[in-house]
Amino acid sequence: MGYVWVGVIEIGLGLVFCFFGYSAARVVLGLWGALIGYVAGSMVYVALSQWLGGGWITAVPEWVFSVVLALVMAWLSFAFYAVGVLLSMGAAGWALGQLAAQSLHLPAWSAFALALVLAAGLVVVGWTMDLPRVLLILVTAAVGAGGVVDGVQLIIGNRMPWMDQGFWRLQTNTAVIWAVGYLVLMLTGIFFQARQASGPTLRAAYGKG
Repeated sequence: MGYVWVGVIEIGLGLVFCFFGYSAARVVLGLWGALIGYVAGSMVYVALSQWLGGGWITAVPEWVFSVVLALVMAWLSFAFYAVGVLLSMGAAGWALGQLAAQSLHLPAWSAFALALVLAAGLVVVGWTMDLPRVLLILVTAAVGAGGVVDGVQLIIGNRMPWMDQGFWRLQTNTAVIWAVGYLVLMLTGIFFQARQASGPTLRAAYGKG
C-alpha cells in the first residue's frame, strides 16, 4: 500500500502547485525543497553506504537521512528566496535533461551529462533573473498538473510510458484521454492562478508568502 500513499501525496502537492503555485510561492518552494531533500537524502545514504562499505551507517535507517535532509531543504527554501529558486530551477533542469535523454535514447553517461548541463543552465537563469509572474504560473501549473496525473496513475497501478512511441501507436485512445485530461487540468490551473492577486515577479510574491 506504500505506493498508494505516495500517489496521494503526489496528488496533493500537484494540486497545490497547479492552483496556488505562484501566489503561495514561499509555501510551494518549501514543499519543493522538502521533496528534493528527501530524494537527495536517499541518494546520499546509498552513496555513503557504498563508500564506507557498511559499518556504522547501516545502524541508521535510510529514511532518517531522507527526512533530515528534507526538513533542512524545506526550511532553507521557505526562509530564503534564492535557495528556493535555485533548488527548484536546478531540479527542473535535471528532470528536463533526463526526459530529453530518455527521448533521444542516450547512454547513461550522456544522460547524466545532459541533465547536469540543463540543471546548471537553469540555476544560472534562476540566479540572474527575477522571473516574471506569467512564466511562473505556466511552470507551476504544468508541473502541478503532471503531479496530479502521475499520482492518479500510480494509485490505479497503470503509469503511462509517455516517451514510448509504441504506447502512442498501440494505445492511442488511452494516451489521448490522459493527455487531454492533463491539458484541461493545466489550463484550469493557469486560469485560476491568473485571477489571484499577487506580486508582478516571483521575488515580490515570495515576500508575501
